[in-house]
Amino acid sequence: MGYCRSLNGEGNRRIEQYVRRGGAYLGLCAGGYYGASRCEFEIGNRQLEVVGPRELAFFPGTCRGCAFKGFVYHSEAGAKAVELRVVKEAFGTGLVPQAFHSYCNGGGVFVDTGKFADRGVEVLATYAAELDVEAGEGPAAVVYCKVGEGGALLTGPHPE
Repeated sequence: MGYCRSLNGEGNRRIEQYVRRGGAYLGLCAGGYYGASRCEFEIGNRQLEVVGPRELAFFPGTCRGCAFKGFVYHSEAGAKAVELRVVKEAFGTGLVPQAFHSYCNGGGVFVDTGKFADRGVEVLATYAAELDVEAGEGPAAVVYCKVGEGGALLTGPHPE
C-alpha cells in the first residue's frame, strides 16, 4: 500500500511511459505484485490482507499470494528456498538450467498466465511445488510482459 500512496497518479504514469517508450521494469516480490493489474495478498487474514487494483498493470491479471504459507513481516519465519522450473523455450537455444532454487518469503503467483499470451505475457519460470493459493492455469513464478517498446520482468520469489 505504501507504493500506491507514493506513486498512484503521476508517479505511475511516469513509470508506465518510461517502460512503454523502451525502458524496463524489474519487479521482485512486492514489485511483482505491484506490476500486476490486481494484487491479492493473504485474503482472509485481517492482519496481512492487501487486495485491490494496481495502476501499472504490466501483467494484465492478478498476482496472488502468499504462494507458500508462513509469511511474517520483518521476519524470516516463513522464508523458503523454493524450486523454480525454467521454461526453456522462452530462452531459445543455449545452456539453460531446467530448474533452480530461489528465496521466497511472501511471494505471489501470476494467475491464469495462459490467458494472456496474446497480450505479450511470457512465462519464464514456474513453481515446482504445490502452492497454498489458487494459481489458475499454471503456477507462474516469473513472467515477462511486453509493454509498448519496453518490457516488465515480474517475479514472485527473490531470484536476486
